[in-house]
Amino acid sequence: MRRLIGLVMALTITALGMWADTQADFNKSIKAYNSQMNSRQYLPAAKSAASAASACVEAKNYEGAFRLLSDMENTLSVRKVTPDSLPAVYYTTAKARYAIYQKLNNHASAGNWLQKMATYAKKANTKELTNDMLFTEAQYYYSVDQTAKGDHCIARLIKQFDNAKDYKAADAAYQDIINRAVSSNDARLVDHTYENYIKWSDSIEAITANTELSKIKKEYAQSCDTIAQKDHTIKAKTGVIATFVTLFVISLIALAVGAMFYFRVVAKNRRMKKTVQAANEQSAAKSAILHNMSSQMAPSLEKLDQNDPAVQHLKGYVKRVGELSEVEDAEPKEEDQLEDVNLEPFCKEITDEVRPLLKRGVTVTLNGTKGMAHIDGPEVRKILEHLLENAAKFTPEGGKITLTYKKRGAKSHQFIVTDSGPGIPEDERETLFKAFNSSRDISEGDGLGLPICALRAEKLNGSLTLDPTHTQGAAFILTIHS
Repeated sequence: MRRLIGLVMALTITALGMWADTQADFNKSIKAYNSQMNSRQYLPAAKSAASAASACVEAKNYEGAFRLLSDMENTLSVRKVTPDSLPAVYYTTAKARYAIYQKLNNHASAGNWLQKMATYAKKANTKELTNDMLFTEAQYYYSVDQTAKGDHCIARLIKQFDNAKDYKAADAAYQDIINRAVSSNDARLVDHTYENYIKWSDSIEAITANTELSKIKKEYAQSCDTIAQKDHTIKAKTGVIATFVTLFVISLIALAVGAMFYFRVVAKNRRMKKTVQAANEQSAAKSAILHNMSSQMAPSLEKLDQNDPAVQHLKGYVKRVGELSEVEDAEPKEEDQLEDVNLEPFCKEITDEVRPLLKRGVTVTLNGTKGMAHIDGPEVRKILEHLLENAAKFTPEGGKITLTYKKRGAKSHQFIVTDSGPGIPEDERETLFKAFNSSRDISEGDGLGLPICALRAEKLNGSLTLDPTHTQGAAFILTIHS
């Protein structure tokens, strides 16, 4: 009951904090809007109104958002400000309305306001609004599964950047579309956009290569012109001409070698992309095989004698294989999905769960576990629980186990589990964190615990390693980078 009450209080405090932040953003935007309208700075005022409307939407006050935008448009009308005189201002308020309807999944109304935005962008006839309009249209068409129209808008946007040879801006536009698709878990859109991005990237590499070759040809032509212009003045200086020609040939060879090296780098990059793709496909196939094996064997094992120790060992092994597959398929959490963990009760709760497994006289000590850490608490707990269970298993009577925390930077954390057991044999250290590295009797342990922990650490943007300098037992170091 106490935990339930604590959870309710925590959720309430979090909700109040989010509401307070939204209210602060709204008040700030409204204050700016009033000041800018009074000084007739209409475009900044429209942006402030859009920001305030967005804050209303976050608070689910949709009526307030629409009313705020309508009030501004009425004020503009009273002051004789029309779409013909300041189309960028009306474009900004129209986009704010469009965003609200998209939030409400009212695609029909969103489409109507998208058409008005296009009218205002055409009247403004600026590069900034034209690009923003194309990008917004692409997002809308992708959201309503009109992929062909979305591709057409992105193609027009990319073409503008290509014509201006602003390849960085074009690359950024593709990356933004891909990131938005990933955030919305739209695998089909990610695959579709990434395929177009690779084709565009390859074409830009070819253009760049042709540009480099053109430079070489131009330099060669300039050198030939120089020789022709100087020829009539240095006929008597044969030795100087011979030296110059020799140096010129060497420079041509160097340029040719440079061009050859460049094309090899381009080819190597393409091979690397294919290699990475093949590795990802192999990893996915392996995970699928492990998952299928675990799923198919479990029902069969249930039909066997459950009192047979061999059956129990085999069931545990199949469960471990399924866990390994699940961890491999898991996606790393984003920064905003992590939690602030109070380390002392967090670590004490984990060690308390392991105490029943300790041999007589074994002590468990916490070191440096004061303060807070912004981490993925559940995943860190799973890793530390396994490491402490291993330590309890191998630490003899009267031994010692220590769980230490060290802060290594603003977003870097270290948990160290040490024991006074027999340590890890030298011949097992190299393959300690690799799954299926050797044949073994699963009744003596499946050997998958540490590989699963190492994979969990990798998903946390960190690592799990064995401290080679610790000789009195074993020391495992879990490093996490938030």
